[in-house]
Amino acid sequence: MSPSSRPSRAGLAAAATLLALCVAVGSAGAKEPEDVFRGEIITSAKRIPTTSKSKSAYITTLRKLKTARFAEDAAKKQWKIYFAAFFRTPLNDLEVTIKIYDISSGKQRLLTVFEQYVDKRGTHSLTSQMTLEREQFGVNRSLMMVMENRGHVLAAGRFAIVGQGEKYTGKVDFTEEEAKKPDEDEE
Repeated sequence: MSPSSRPSRAGLAAAATLLALCVAVGSAGAKEPEDVFRGEIITSAKRIPTTSKSKSAYITTLRKLKTARFAEDAAKKQWKIYFAAFFRTPLNDLEVTIKIYDISSGKQRLLTVFEQYVDKRGTHSLTSQMTLEREQFGVNRSLMMVMENRGHVLAAGRFAIVGQGEKYTGKVDFTEEEAKKPDEDEE
């Protein structure tokens, strides 16, 4: 090969950079939602779709739907939460355990545990919904949702439930008997 027909170092570097960019763009477009959100639980106030036109459109939709604060349905005194969990590893079982913790005080306090089932082994994700009742969960709380299988954490996510707290007037009403001073003889 003559010196004039050999590519220059600058030309080789430019070609290598262009090739790397093409590979990066091609692989970014082909990313699976399970790779992008691995180990996360996406929570939403709206129903989460299970299909989309493309992988990138689905990822974009999930990012738009992601909600971290949920307003209470004051009439029903509850919160409806839709979620999609993307497991760290494929699930080699048909059951996951969902735990919800109150993390408002900085410490984890377990509030509830329930089971959720999937259609087949090897599943990478789970899409479902739940309703949290004020009576059990309180109001204005920071919560953490954890999905486990046989003690291994598959995915986790945090969100807050907000609503109108209890109002106290500071006024106390005593019955006539409660207000009566004890006699000295009774002591």
